[in-house]
Amino acid sequence: MTYEWAIAQKILQSPIPFNIISNRGLPIDRAREELTQQAIATGATHLFFLDSDVILPADGLVRLYQHQLPIVAAIYGSKHELPGVWIQQNQNGGARYAPVSREVLEKTPLFSHQDMVIGMGACLIQLEVFKRIPQPWFDWTQGRVPTGVSEDFYFCEKVRPHIPIYVDTEVKCRHVDFSMLQWDGSRDRLQL
Repeated sequence: MTYEWAIAQKILQSPIPFNIISNRGLPIDRAREELTQQAIATGATHLFFLDSDVILPADGLVRLYQHQLPIVAAIYGSKHELPGVWIQQNQNGGARYAPVSREVLEKTPLFSHQDMVIGMGACLIQLEVFKRIPQPWFDWTQGRVPTGVSEDFYFCEKVRPHIPIYVDTEVKCRHVDFSMLQWDGSRDRLQL
């Protein structure tokens, strides 16, 4: 976690009262699964995943909440230097997903596609979603099975036949890597 991330959390605006739940030391799929179960147990209506390497604008959560959509994410650069939104092209193989270009994403403030997958690093989900799909909700299958995927793609593949996924392309986050990744995947050199 960076100093900038900590400051961003301090000034984060919330549309409703909320509780912060967190965990450490678990694989990412188990962490997301447990956080979801904890949120359900508290009686919450929404779950907002914010990864410790994603910096959300101060009004980002308010803007996502105002959509009142089952699943809506902010946009941030992937560690592949592209926006973190992909479209499935085929069921398996090396070119299974293609990134959505910056030009396409800039054309609409709220992007969705029936075959879309996203990173979960800044994603707001209504907890009713989890009642509509069986567990596990998050599972890292990449490297374990021939067509394996990361935990966030797993979730998207499981939910999208039933519930559309949206990305608010105007809530632009930064993704911290060896450098600072902007929402479109461009890099700013970190000043250490």
